[in-house]
Amino acid sequence: MASEKKLKAYQQSVLGRNPKSQLSLQLMALPALLATLLFSYFPMYGVIIAFKNYNIFKGIMASPWAASNGLEHFIDFFNTPAAMGVVLNTIKMAVLMLLFTTWPPMLLAILLNEVRGTAFLKTVQTCSYLPHFISWAVCGGIFYSLLNPTSGAVNILLTQLGVLDKSINFLSDSRFLVPIMVLLRVWKGIGWGSIIYLGVIVSIDQELYEAVEIDGGRRYAKIRYVTIPHLIPTFALLFILECGKIMSGGDTFNQVYVFSNMTNRQLIDVLDNYILRTGFENGRYSYSTAVNLFKSVINVMLLLSANWVSKKATETSLF
Repeated sequence: MASEKKLKAYQQSVLGRNPKSQLSLQLMALPALLATLLFSYFPMYGVIIAFKNYNIFKGIMASPWAASNGLEHFIDFFNTPAAMGVVLNTIKMAVLMLLFTTWPPMLLAILLNEVRGTAFLKTVQTCSYLPHFISWAVCGGIFYSLLNPTSGAVNILLTQLGVLDKSINFLSDSRFLVPIMVLLRVWKGIGWGSIIYLGVIVSIDQELYEAVEIDGGRRYAKIRYVTIPHLIPTFALLFILECGKIMSGGDTFNQVYVFSNMTNRQLIDVLDNYILRTGFENGRYSYSTAVNLFKSVINVMLLLSANWVSKKATETSLF
């Protein structure tokens, strides 16, 4: 009888029927809830200016509605050839980043897990983690100096070795710029991204590895039949989240903002940079908000699609 009462009290506590028992947990969650409401939901009120001709002196509500039933700025965006080029650049950069930057952290984590030398392991981890803490502004300065067509160390070395007949402006040449951007993202994020996978590997039951060893499996078999299957759900979740940021660019915005200039802008310009220029530099607040709203809607659709595909393919999903 006493155990039944305890079970009933526990169920009431878990189901929230006894609010006092969860008061401490609710108080702990309150700051995060308030921050989410304040910085994520309350600013959504400003999205209405995408459908108005916003005047900073009149305010949001007093500004007149845009033409074409409020869709004037969306129509302008779709009719602007330069804007469509930015959309294509955004998709191109996002797809390349998805293809070449999502799996290297998992591969590095698997390789690090197989290293037995402690000193070597710590050295590799430190060297791979370090780029994450270097800002894109600093990275830009470093690689602008290295890849400079006249005084850069890379051009001088390749010219002296006879690989190049003359110097190349790597950051303006369409053949090299995008691959360099992708490689820099891999270099900067591979170590930091591997931490999540290393955490998953540590939690794997060692008896599974022992079972593979008993069956005659060697190191490759342990990776194939134990390590990778345990990492796939984590990879799927991270991939879904990245799909939800395709149109936003994620960290690509900071990278492009640092490396873009008038000579290469048409090659790597993404939507977030376009929105920044049109909104703050040109003062087209309603137009830039409309573009940002379009971008957000596409991101939500891609997130839901990626979540559905992942759920069908791997039985792993966000919801």
